[in-house]
Order: sequence, then structure tokens, then C-alpha cells
Amino acid sequence: MRRKARSRKGREPWPAFYLITCALAAAAVVSVLALDFINWTTGERSYLFHARAKKAAPVATVQPAPARPLAEILEDGLIASGIARDSLRRTEAPDGLPLIEVRLPAKAYPAAEKELEKWLRREKIRVAEKKKGTVEAGTEHRWLAKGNDGQTGRINFLCTGESAVARQPAPAARKTGRGEVALIMDDMGNNPEALEALLSLKEPVTISVLPYSRFAQETARTAHDNSLEVLVHVPLESLNNHDAAADKQGMILASMPEGDIVQAVEDDLARVPYADGVNNHMGSRFTSDRALMRTLLEPLKRKGLFFVDSRTTAQTVAYDEALRMGVPSVERDVFLDADADRSLIKSRLIELFRTARKKGRAVGICHPFPETLQVLKSSFAEFADYDLEVVPVSRLVHK
Repeated sequence: MRRKARSRKGREPWPAFYLITCALAAAAVVSVLALDFINWTTGERSYLFHARAKKAAPVATVQPAPARPLAEILEDGLIASGIARDSLRRTEAPDGLPLIEVRLPAKAYPAAEKELEKWLRREKIRVAEKKKGTVEAGTEHRWLAKGNDGQTGRINFLCTGESAVARQPAPAARKTGRGEVALIMDDMGNNPEALEALLSLKEPVTISVLPYSRFAQETARTAHDNSLEVLVHVPLESLNNHDAAADKQGMILASMPEGDIVQAVEDDLARVPYADGVNNHMGSRFTSDRALMRTLLEPLKRKGLFFVDSRTTAQTVAYDEALRMGVPSVERDVFLDADADRSLIKSRLIELFRTARKKGRAVGICHPFPETLQVLKSSFAEFADYDLEVVPVSRLVHK
């Protein structure tokens, strides 16, 4: 018993140094484990835990704007080149490429070709191929166009020849040697201020009055009193009635019976005094139908009036039918302000100058837009520079 007591009493306690060392070692191990665990949870390299792939932070990307369809661009170019929208048909070629079919008179193709090529160059579109062929209806020009964005499209021009009716040549220009230009201001009768602006020009601009416009009679009377020629701007149905803003009151429809068409024309003539002739307002559906045009032209023939084909479609037969019936007639050569871009009015006027110089005479149609009136006001002196004379449109009709 005594020996055991001594043994318990003689045991020495752990020195403080060893205790501190063990504590520090344990803390170091815990720290290493904790740091390795933190690396594992954040996707960094870990020695004790399995590595986990670090998720890449999503990168914000700006999606490029979708490329505009080449067919739309080509269609805009054709319209900017002076081809009426009603003359275009968008479809698909046998090889699956977008195709725009265009019908126009053969004589109009060279000018349209030149303008369209210039327009496409500005839009960085290349004409990769041109082929010419003969078809039953006329001559076909087939274009293949390629854009910088890799889009490809086709344009087929069907150029029809002269009408089966033998056309008599247009009368030659006056022996003075000067070319002659007729300017027709369409859509008159709703804006007395526009009439005043035209009168202030003191030039023989022909006034075309909408028969159901608010000031139709006053406009016609004032124009006549100031020695300006007056036309009735007869509203005719178009293929798609695309112009929602157009004045359609009194529109003559293709579905109307012949008697109603004749009566509508006579009513229009009665609403516009002093009229010497008629030209069409819209009318791409009407003027492309020979039977409809014969019905419309009949009362003009009886009354000794002439007809101006505004050419709102390349498929128009109005001029040909007028010649066939013996109605004095003439065709529009240039629209000055048909483009949505009003800055092109001056270039269209110069196109009219050049056409008149080449042919000896030309007919331009415009509308009472402020931009048009301003261009005319600032440009009339240039008619003389091109050796041109402004005349009433009746001077240019084929009789």
C-alpha cells in the first residue's frame, strides 16, 4: 500500500512547452483543412477534396441586328429607279432564291437599268450576272444580285414590245429647235395656297383637279382665269389600293357596270369646269384592262377631250387604247416626287430635262408638296439652260 502511494505521488505533469506545441500543431492542421475546403467550394485547386469545375460567369453578348432581306432592298431600288410598285411581284425562283419579277415597256428598260445599277452600288450590292433572252411576250433580262452579307436574289425584267396597234410617232418638237416640257400638278382642289404658289411662278403649269375635292370648282375657275390648262384627275381603282392617304372619294371601281362607269366619268367632268382633258389618279387595276379603258374613254371621245396616261403601272394599256379609239393622248415620262425621299425631287427634275432634250418633249407629273413647290420655284430658270420651253400638256398630245 505504501509503495503505490509513492508511485502516484512521483508522476511528473506534462511540461507547458509540449502542451503549447500540440495546440499549435492542431490549429495548423485545422487551418490547412479549412483552406483546402474553401478552395474546393470555390472551384480552386484542392488536395484533400475532389476538384469542382468553376462555373464561367455569363458573358453578355450583343446580338447583331438581323440582316434586312435582300428582296426588300432590291424592291426599294427598283421603286427608286422610277418603276411603279404595282409593276413588281415578289416570288421565289426555281432554285429557291428570292425573285422579283418586273414588267415594263422595252423602251423604259435602259433608263431603269442605269438608275438601278447606281442605286445598288450605293447599297454595296453587286450584280453578279446578267442574262438576256427572248420569250413570247417580249425580251427578258435576268439579274443575279449579291449583297456583302452573303444574301443572293434575282430580278427578272420582262420587257414588252410595242402594242399590236401600230403606234404613230409622236409629233416632232416645234421647229424653233427648243425641247418642250409639260408639267402637270396633280391632286389639286384641296389646297388654295398651293394654287397661289403655282400662280406666282407665272409658268404654264397644267392643273389637275380632283373632282370631289373641297375647292374643285374654285380651283379650276381660278386656273382658267389665269390661263392655266385644267385637267380632271379621275380617281380609278388600283391593284392593291396601297395608298391609304389617297383621296378615294368618287373612286371608279373595276367591278362597276359599264353604264355606271360612264356616268361616274360624266359626273367627274361636271364637277371640274373648263377642263380640256383627263388624267388618272391611281388606277393601276383600271388602266391595265383594255375593256375598262374603252368604257372610260368613250365619254371623253364624245366630248372632244384628251387623255393623259399617268402610268401608275408598267402594265398600262391606256395610251394604246386611246390611240386605237382616236382619243388624243400622251404618256407621263417622269414622276418628280413619287419617292418617299423628297431630296430626290431635284434629280428627278433633271431627269425630266434630259428626257426632253433626248426626245424633244417630255411630260412630268408632280404633287403640291411644299418641297416640290420650292424646287420648282428655284429651278424654272434651268429650263432655259437646257433649251427647254414649258408648255401646256395639250401641246404634246398625239392627235
